[in-house]
Amino acid sequence: MSENISENQILVVDDSRVIRRAAVKILQKDFDVVEAEDGEAAWHELQKNAKISAVFSDLGMPNMDGFQLLETIRNADDEELAKIPVIIITGAEETDGTKEKVLALGATDFITKPFDSVSLKSRASAHINYRKEVQSLEKRVALDKLTGLCVESSFKQQADQVVAYAKRHCTEVSVVYFDIDRFSEIFVKHGKAVAGQIIAKVASLINEGKRTEDIAARLGVSKFALLLPSSDLQGAEFVVSRICQRVSRLKLKLGSEEFKIQFSSGVTSSALDNEIETVDLLRQAESALKTAVDEGGGRIICYQTGKDISSSVAEKNSYEDKDINVEELLKWISNQCSDVNNEQLAAAMRKVLPLIAAADSRLKLGLSKVLLHLKKRLYD
Repeated sequence: MSENISENQILVVDDSRVIRRAAVKILQKDFDVVEAEDGEAAWHELQKNAKISAVFSDLGMPNMDGFQLLETIRNADDEELAKIPVIIITGAEETDGTKEKVLALGATDFITKPFDSVSLKSRASAHINYRKEVQSLEKRVALDKLTGLCVESSFKQQADQVVAYAKRHCTEVSVVYFDIDRFSEIFVKHGKAVAGQIIAKVASLINEGKRTEDIAARLGVSKFALLLPSSDLQGAEFVVSRICQRVSRLKLKLGSEEFKIQFSSGVTSSALDNEIETVDLLRQAESALKTAVDEGGGRIICYQTGKDISSSVAEKNSYEDKDINVEELLKWISNQCSDVNNEQLAAAMRKVLPLIAAADSRLKLGLSKVLLHLKKRLYD
């Protein structure tokens, strides 16, 4: 075992003893490995063991599944625990929809079983080492006073670190630039105080929508940036679309006028050129953002493909934005109303899933497998 074993503990969570032992056999020469048979046991271990540096977790488990464990970790009161890297172990049956759901809950990465020794050890080392670098940088980060996000100089410094790290470990890094559409009009017409409130609210939505390990910054009056380590273009598109959806729900009412706040966004990734320099990556994000603005705003433009993903994102999430009245739907169903369509039913089920999960956890109803199946079907 290595000299750093005690400070580099890894928690492997899987209800299959065979999978756990396979992971232990691969990792034990370099790390101290702790095992847990389900999410509930894993959460107890995390609360008492501050030396755990990364978590590898399966999704389908009894008592508390991988979805619930991930959500519990990301909502932990302990800030360091909430930021711990969580790598999800996926099987061949997992779909892109399931992966999107897990990313939305804050997953750091994925590894597919059966996993090989090289992939498992490299993921463990990469995420533990990256977390250490982030912790070191966080102590020296300069923050914007209004938003609490990084300032431009700090963002570029961290981008250099992340890009250099990605080159060393052959991983990907993505960058997103955002700008609030027509912000100068609001600023001129309604003044600094109103503009400041909008900036602060938008910044909070960016923080809520990003992954734990992502780095957010304010680059200008209404311009923001997001740095996504270990993220390909598809993962970055998912994160930025989620943030843009949240921002698009903001409505500013001033007197008789109502403004709908929206972003123009540019996305790029090192996927096509692992040797790319930071300055070029940032320039690509800037170019994609300019295209989004020039096309009238409210667009999400990918630099590599020139693709506008705004419309597909809006279509995919059309029912997520609607205020589904579950009680009203129940009345219609009890009256055998034929006007209730499948999309409304699916939206209603997504709305009540947290209630079912909470009831299962507290009342020990044994619904973990059922919940996992529902999540797969409703979010695929």
